[in-house]
Amino acid sequence: MANIITSIRIILVPIFLVILLTEMENKEIIAFIIFVVAAISDAIDGYIARKYNQITELGKFLDPLADKLLIAAALLALVSLNLVETWVAAIIIIREIFITAFRFYFLVKDSTFSASWIAKKKTTFQIIAIGILILCEKLPMRDTFFQIGTYLLYFAVALTIYSGVEYVLKYSKSSQSK
Repeated sequence: MANIITSIRIILVPIFLVILLTEMENKEIIAFIIFVVAAISDAIDGYIARKYNQITELGKFLDPLADKLLIAAALLALVSLNLVETWVAAIIIIREIFITAFRFYFLVKDSTFSASWIAKKKTTFQIIAIGILILCEKLPMRDTFFQIGTYLLYFAVALTIYSGVEYVLKYSKSSQSK
């Protein structure tokens, strides 16, 4: 069941993109709802996997991949809509690609590679900031919400860099001691 939820999250990514990037009435609201459903499904599939002992090798690979696809797609769409600066999206996406490759390397070596507390906070701030930026066009005080979303995303960039360095240092040390 957990892997099915993760797969649905992956399927939601292109649907989210198409809606956000097309010209249709209330596209921001619809895209926001899809984004939130996808983001919440991450917590749900993790809960189900742990509670019902459904943690699988496929799930260990697909779950973080689904998260990265959702965040990267949202950032690229927001860059296209001139709501996020390219350098911000580039830093986050490059870090995610690098850490995903790093994680895959350790999974292949049968090592445990779990998300740190700071990495979970990074993801939370990314989701909140992106959600605000998706919806800001439809909110009263659009400019205020745009600034709030932008500042939260800048903070997420700092956490993104910090958590990436933390992963590299932690897992590089653990692989040297083996």
